[in-house]
Amino acid sequence: MIDHAHDLAAVFYGPDFAAPFLRQRPAADAVTVMAILGTVDDEVLENRAVAAVRTARFVAGQDVRADDKLIAMAAFGPDVPAGTAFRVLERPRRVNDGLELEALLGSATA
Repeated sequence: MIDHAHDLAAVFYGPDFAAPFLRQRPAADAVTVMAILGTVDDEVLENRAVAAVRTARFVAGQDVRADDKLIAMAAFGPDVPAGTAFRVLERPRRVNDGLELEALLGSATA
């Protein structure tokens, strides 16, 4: 039998894939969430062009919403140093049988 909880813990809380981010939201305490950063192609400019956009994938159950700010607590490769801030652009959508959530990210100002 597949142990989904074990598999998700190995991916999202192990040292190989996910990284800690500080989730900030107005009128709420900041909390740490674990996320995997990625890049996908998305249609932009009213579907006239395709551009690479950042995504965050995390275990369902972590409280991440549209307009939250995610701040990298550690470097995530050479392109994302610690302290890099992202804004969650839209409501995260369920993926992989609903066990994970994926959100589009944009740049965030301090």
